[in-house]
Amino acid sequence: MSNKLRMILDNLHDTATLTASTEGMPIEYTQRSGRSYVWRSEFQPVVDLPEQTIEATLAKPAYLDAVVIYAHNISTAGTVRVELMLSGSVVYDSGAVVATEIIPLGIWRAGIDPWGASALTGLPIRQYTSWIDPVVADAYRITINDPANPDDYLEIGRIFAGVTFSPELNPQYGVSLDWLDFTELQRTESGSLRAVGEGSARRLSIDLAHLSREGISENTRQLLTAGKRRDIYVSMYPEQGGMLENEHAFVARRGGDYTHTHSAYNQWQAPIQFDEV
Repeated sequence: MSNKLRMILDNLHDTATLTASTEGMPIEYTQRSGRSYVWRSEFQPVVDLPEQTIEATLAKPAYLDAVVIYAHNISTAGTVRVELMLSGSVVYDSGAVVATEIIPLGIWRAGIDPWGASALTGLPIRQYTSWIDPVVADAYRITINDPANPDDYLEIGRIFAGVTFSPELNPQYGVSLDWLDFTELQRTESGSLRAVGEGSARRLSIDLAHLSREGISENTRQLLTAGKRRDIYVSMYPEQGGMLENEHAFVARRGGDYTHTHSAYNQWQAPIQFDEV
């Protein structure tokens, strides 16, 4: 797979039949848009949190090359295993992989950074993405092992699974990422400055330039099919790791109208905006 911009425009997880080991909150909430809908395992105070398994059966066999666990609370010691199945046989197995990147040696500061601290501190949403060589599957299984989770439960906001779409060419230089901060600063009668409200969301603005006739045609087909109502997953710098990849990867909807310009002979240009949901 190339490291070009990748988008999951058709989330097969949303139409899958789901089961989970335990459900403090319904596993079907991973199919719903909105930050207030999350799956939670049963609360397990005092004892080690048991291994949790999520199984999804697709409506029909389909190609998959990515599985995303989004807005999770898996600790830096927790692991995730993704298995894809076809007719009951495993066709892909990621093995147990640490779900959260830790600060690497050389950057980790002794006496300042806790041992095993996350390298992504500051990002409000944690995610884990399994990039896979395309394979046909009709089911998948996600196994999470995080016995020392400090929350005493596991939580996932959304799961994405599907085949990714990449434009013919990567966006040209000038990729813009805005953090929209919903906090408002207001002055009181005494002159004090108060902060009202909280929360944030990302906005990614890109410009796809120098696309051929075939490239802009496929771009149009894919983005118009997805529309503006559907949640999509966008990763600007896939497989780059660290803050770069994670800051520029999120669940979004296409913002604004879809437009493109015939900028030169056999060249089209299409500016696109993605707003985090």
